[in-house]
Amino acid sequence: MAMSPEGVIRYWSNAAHEESYIEINAGLQGHEGHSLTQALPLGCILTTTTNALYLMTPIGSGRQLSVTCRSLGTSQGMLAGIGRRMSSFMFGSSASHSNSFSQSIERVHVSDGNNVDGKMLHVLTGVHLQVWSISDDEQKILFDVNIDKIFRDYMCEVIWEDECDPVDLHTWMIDLQVNGDDVMIMAACWNLDISSTIYFVFGSLDMRGVPQSLSSFTVIKHTAIYNEGIEKKLAQYRFLFLDAALSLAYVHTSDTILCLSVSEANQEMENTFKHTNEKILGAGCCDGQAIFFTKAHGLLTITATFENDFTFDLTSLTVNESAWKDESAILSTVGPEQLLDMSMSTDDNQRIKAAFLLCMRKNIKDAQAIVDEVLPSSILPGHDCFLDRLVVSLSRQLVDDFPASDPRWAESVPKDMVSASSSLILHHQLEDKIKALQYFIAFLKTVGLWNRMHSIAADEQRVPTCRVLREHAEKLAAAVALCELHRVHSAVVDSVIKTALTKRSAVSSNSALTPQDLFYREVSKLDDIFWALVQTEQNLIQSDSVTHIDAVTFLSKANSVFEGVLRAISVFRQGPKDEFEQPTLQLQEEYVTWTACKHKTGLKTMLLAQHSLTVQHGIPECIDRHTRATLICQLVSLTEFLLTEESERVDSVKTRGGDGSERYADMVKAYEKDRYRLIQPFLQFEAYVEAAALAEKYLDFRILTQMCDDTDNREKLEHYMKLFSNKGFPQFVFNWYLSEGKQAKLMNQSMSQHKELTAFLQSHYNLSWLHQINMHDFIGAAEVLKSLGQQEESNLAKRKTFLSLAKLSALASGESEETVKQITEEVNLEQEIVLHQESLPHDVLVAEGLDTEYMPVLSPEELVDLYIGESNSAATEYDFRKALDLLVFIDKSDSETDVESLKLKIWCAVILRDSWTDMDTDDPLEKSKDTLFYKTIEHAFYDGVDIKDYLPSVQELLSCEQLGDLRHNPSFKYLVKVGYQHIQTILGID
Repeated sequence: MAMSPEGVIRYWSNAAHEESYIEINAGLQGHEGHSLTQALPLGCILTTTTNALYLMTPIGSGRQLSVTCRSLGTSQGMLAGIGRRMSSFMFGSSASHSNSFSQSIERVHVSDGNNVDGKMLHVLTGVHLQVWSISDDEQKILFDVNIDKIFRDYMCEVIWEDECDPVDLHTWMIDLQVNGDDVMIMAACWNLDISSTIYFVFGSLDMRGVPQSLSSFTVIKHTAIYNEGIEKKLAQYRFLFLDAALSLAYVHTSDTILCLSVSEANQEMENTFKHTNEKILGAGCCDGQAIFFTKAHGLLTITATFENDFTFDLTSLTVNESAWKDESAILSTVGPEQLLDMSMSTDDNQRIKAAFLLCMRKNIKDAQAIVDEVLPSSILPGHDCFLDRLVVSLSRQLVDDFPASDPRWAESVPKDMVSASSSLILHHQLEDKIKALQYFIAFLKTVGLWNRMHSIAADEQRVPTCRVLREHAEKLAAAVALCELHRVHSAVVDSVIKTALTKRSAVSSNSALTPQDLFYREVSKLDDIFWALVQTEQNLIQSDSVTHIDAVTFLSKANSVFEGVLRAISVFRQGPKDEFEQPTLQLQEEYVTWTACKHKTGLKTMLLAQHSLTVQHGIPECIDRHTRATLICQLVSLTEFLLTEESERVDSVKTRGGDGSERYADMVKAYEKDRYRLIQPFLQFEAYVEAAALAEKYLDFRILTQMCDDTDNREKLEHYMKLFSNKGFPQFVFNWYLSEGKQAKLMNQSMSQHKELTAFLQSHYNLSWLHQINMHDFIGAAEVLKSLGQQEESNLAKRKTFLSLAKLSALASGESEETVKQITEEVNLEQEIVLHQESLPHDVLVAEGLDTEYMPVLSPEELVDLYIGESNSAATEYDFRKALDLLVFIDKSDSETDVESLKLKIWCAVILRDSWTDMDTDDPLEKSKDTLFYKTIEHAFYDGVDIKDYLPSVQELLSCEQLGDLRHNPSFKYLVKVGYQHIQTILGID
């Protein structure tokens, strides 16, 4: 039975007689048909896009054959979704989490019911699971369960450990399978507030009653990244549940088969099968065996094996027409006589070709004999030797060969040419070249040449010969992809092919050959297409005759070409790696792949240029959301390819033991710079989902931190801190806050990050006190602040603030009186020095060019010099008294500073401020009491200072050279000695 979207039903009673059928109109009343599900012997269940169900039953036979159409009602009747509507009424609408995908029927499954004549019908929508009982006599709904709510609760608990609200989740019910009394459902979920990762889960419900919870719930390893087109991709997911004991399931899309176990005990049994240019058209099972209907291989069976890892064993049941050709037909353009001539040739190149052809024709003995004669084992492997040059030359001839069967190429085909293809169709020619290269590699391994290969010189580097052959294989895969894209974007590819041929200077004398023929023939130069794409785009952007819309349209199509070809290369690289590996070869040199070459027209240079064009001239010029979203998705693909290539290159250097070298450090620095430059535009365009996905994948902590800061999303930042805690993300965030001058945000961390913040601040002493105060460690903060105050030398105001805060913190600590007293006394001493500096006369500050607001911290010795120096011309006894008081703050253990000498210097300065030589000696006490010398002594005496220790001895003073000739003046000596004698009399000193 088959159905058209309009509801036309065609039924064949016997599929072998395709002309014998009946056709009816199901009368869908304008609704569109969605699917047909067999429910034999009752017929088939027809579903519509508006969620209506019909039972289509064949009746009669022969000419009386007919099909009846019976409505089963609508899966969403008057009461359907009432829970969701009441929730919206009471708590508000949650339209932001709705999607068109969630309201339609996703899957219909029919199984045997308890009644041998009846069937159980399971209908899965985006929110509900309905279970029906249908038979010839009646159809009824047994129950309707809101499985979306059940799954949300489990998702929050298992995936996010109850750190999210189920209402915040985006969920998709994807597919279901029935296994006895259980129903297994595959679903997906995404939490926008936490991550851009989409998780896939399997949940089982026991259907012996109305299920209220899941009997099992498993999160599989396979994930996806959210983007605007993800819902279409999710709609392609289907699964087969085959083995209940192993919980074995096959999840498939149009191009991928994922084999896994949905039980927690076997989570490691997960693997993915991909095939280049393959497309899965359908899937089913028979006798416990998974069967897939595919485009390239027809029907395939897949069997899981459990030796060491979970692997696939594929068996083709039928093959398509292109695979019917005998393998020996490839390279069959050489007849027996020509083959004999080639084997007897004096040209070693021709003889190795002959050995290859003999090997293809199963004549291994003669092939080996030729190889042993041309390339004897006595020739040791070495760089750029004859063997390697010969192998690379033959491989290049295969990928660049001429289609000998095409008469248009007759004049161009060399006489000694061995053609890899007998097809006239470009696509088939490329496929034949792929097979020919595979046979060539098999030949090299069969005759023992593979392990003897070494390396050749290419692009100023030593390239392993096996890698050159891999490059040829990659370019063939890329050429096939480009050929397929050519049909979709013919105008774009046609124009750039002509540009590429101009670069190659490729011209044919045969006008019947098209530019496509010329271009696809030389597969080894395939990367010319990327240069041509970029060149054409730049010309269009700079042209005044081309509108911005046309330029953006061309750029988007060019991106599609880039994306498709790069995807083919990536898929090829994800395939079996041992085919091109040579275990015996150990080269320490770094190998740069053809896709990573950065010369003027290299592919990486072109990819960077394409990325730049999309960022500068593509997305900013978009006038509609659809084109903008498309360009952003394409930009993601370009960025992923570039970063994957570069990260693998860095890892390869590390694997070879070069992680401690200067070269490795430079590569890591360059990679991190390029990584930020490639991902940052997504922040610029506010494509935060894509930016997060890329930054998470390639560990760009700068992007993640900047994104969370720009969007003020502290919850997401906290999530990343936990997710990447073992990779140093918290420390990176803390450093980023410091470099951006956002110390307030640094200090405002959640409790879960206080341990990491404390460790981080140990190397940032000037900020640790803020965290200690936040943690109520006031005494610790006081110690830090006191130390900061003592160390501060650039700004007096900052020192004063640190000291004041230290004292305040100590007083607020609640610690013992002795502990607090010890800190406050030390702070008080420091504050006294600050006070002495703040008390400097204004004239001194002006003379010395000191700004009171930004004045540096001066040492006690420097303050003494300022108080007694010439700049303080109006100095009084108070100034000299302060200078003397500063002596107590000088470290006497410092060998470079002599406190007694400094004290003597102060008293000499005091003396020299007065004129002693003109002073009358008739009444010495009366005359000298007005001098600064005696005023300073008097001031100290009345303040209770011990003058005995305060003054130097008279002998020291009168012999001090700083007094100059004054120390020899009799009058001066007399006056000073009289004054000292008077002071001793007052103090009672003998």
